Amino acid sequence: MNAALARQATLVALWVQIAAMIASGVYGALSGSGPRDSLWWLSIAGTLLAVTSLALWTLLLGGYLRGLAAPEHSGLLRAFRRTFPWLIALNAALLLVISAAVMTASLSGLADEVNPLAALLYFLASGTGLVTNLAIFAVTSLLFTQPDNPLGRARLLTWLNVSAAASVAFTIMSVWPPAGLLSVHTLADQLISGVQGLLDVAVTLLLMQAVRLLPAGWE
Repeated sequence: MNAALARQATLVALWVQIAAMIASGVYGALSGSGPRDSLWWLSIAGTLLAVTSLALWTLLLGGYLRGLAAPEHSGLLRAFRRTFPWLIALNAALLLVISAAVMTASLSGLADEVNPLAALLYFLASGTGLVTNLAIFAVTSLLFTQPDNPLGRARLLTWLNVSAAASVAFTIMSVWPPAGLLSVHTLADQLISGVQGLLDVAVTLLLMQAVRLLPAGWE
């Protein structure tokens, strides 16, 4: 696979992932508890932020993989830098609240059906994903304006390796979550989680290859 093919494959996979996120969000909205539930609105907000952030990041990534630097005053770059932190903050807040509630209930005996160790591993996998996403955001925010930065490229590859491992772990635990953790987990939910997880792993591996194949002359 040459650099051009790796770039094209990565960008196509990213747009497919965005389409899958939209479809998953629509499914969740239609099958959820409805507008009267505050969690329903948080889910909608999370999906909108995720789709917007990933779309902006994909557009900027396309320039980076071509060796094009985004100007610091670029509207696209500024929109990405303002949107993505809100997504991380929302996901982190939800993770902290849900994990604290589940672990407290499990350890206090109010939720005997939940294995506390399995639940802890599930939340650790989720947290690792958030940390790697934040790190990739920080690294690429610099690389988009300095595509010839060799240290930034090396750091990006390091975090992509961590992200790939975290994605595999979280995909497995999303398809087969710890017993009692989710009140309802249908076959459709498993398929959606599996497809999204596989897409995430595929995108990460393709991007790693695309970054490795960037022309050495940029460095």
